[in-house]
Amino acid sequence: MKESILFRKLLTILIIFVFLVFDIVASAAIVLEKSEVLFSEGNILYVGGNGPGNYSEIQDAIEDANNGDTVFVFSGIYSADIIIDKSIYLIGENQKTTIIENGINGITIIADGVLVERFTIEKCGGFWHRCGIYIGSDNNKISNVTIANNGILNGIFIEDSYDNKISNNIIEDNLYFGIRLEYSSHNTLMKNYVSNVVTNGIILTGSSDNIIFLNTIRECTWGGIKLDEFSFDNKLYHNNFIDNDYDNGADNGSNIWDDDYPSGGNHWSDYAGEDKDEDGIGDSSYMIPGGENVDRYPIMEEIGTPEIPIISGPIHGKVGENYNWTFLSTDPEGHDVYYWIEWGDDTSSNGWIGSYSSGEEVTVSHTYKKEGTFLIKARAKDEHELESSWGQFSISMPKNIIKNFMLITIIELFKGYYGRSTLYG
Repeated sequence: MKESILFRKLLTILIIFVFLVFDIVASAAIVLEKSEVLFSEGNILYVGGNGPGNYSEIQDAIEDANNGDTVFVFSGIYSADIIIDKSIYLIGENQKTTIIENGINGITIIADGVLVERFTIEKCGGFWHRCGIYIGSDNNKISNVTIANNGILNGIFIEDSYDNKISNNIIEDNLYFGIRLEYSSHNTLMKNYVSNVVTNGIILTGSSDNIIFLNTIRECTWGGIKLDEFSFDNKLYHNNFIDNDYDNGADNGSNIWDDDYPSGGNHWSDYAGEDKDEDGIGDSSYMIPGGENVDRYPIMEEIGTPEIPIISGPIHGKVGENYNWTFLSTDPEGHDVYYWIEWGDDTSSNGWIGSYSSGEEVTVSHTYKKEGTFLIKARAKDEHELESSWGQFSISMPKNIIKNFMLITIIELFKGYYGRSTLYG
């Protein structure tokens, strides 16, 4: 009898233990799968934080990294003059609280295929060619970086480089150019905010075939944007040029300053024309100082893209069951918004859904038919076809192999115990 009671107690403890193990393993699997989505396919090196083996300086981690690795930097203050000479991802924990400071240059990129995002660079500079971020290579991405409160410093300087994407950055209160391109082509500048720099917000020298859209250039001392006579075939549209000294824009080359009608051109705070038909587009062109370029379709109101959608809902579930997720985006002008949803399992919303009121929470359901971790992505657009960046949300449909194995093991133990009880009374 005592033996029977003891066995039951041990069996109960075993059941509790295996389910705890299952939960831990499942959680670890979810974290691992999420990290594979968020970072590159290589190793992850950590800077700051409290983990064992974490680096204290960013440069030390970069020196130990290999091509394809991710250097993840926890919130904190780190030394500037960082040089990236490998194709890595450099990612901060939080744009406002992951700070690089006190150097001549913030970050210098001389390798191709680098991604840098979520940092603040401050208290750097020295002379005219110093940079918050210097790019002398191709196919790099810079996003969600704040470059502010620096000395004599270019915010982002791209030199003799191609196919770089500079997006969603804040550059303000510096003593030189905001974004500077020299002899660089096929780059994209989008959704950057440049204000209160002592020279031009954006300047292009000998640079052609770049796309510049959805940027806001405000209150810059030498003017909003300037293109020299050796810069041509650049396309500039849906930008805001607001209250810049001298000129909001100047162009000595031959470039395209609108996206045709009805998409429109740019918003100019000094545009003096009218909009009698109330289509949001000025009835007369805006003449670009410096040459013969014109914005044929100046936009009357300041342009703002919808906010990146916020996605909410379950983070794990069961295959074959229907679940709801909510999507929320706000348009700065209060325009109605539409959503495009990618579910991460090779299915989507089959086009834009909507329209919905700005700030309205929209519920959409979906059923996953296979196991795995999936990245839900959604973007919003407004009535003027201005699109947000992608919002993201991870959902896991855990595999049940471990759990099933444990349940089978427990059943066999029960069968063995009761069989033994029958045999031995």
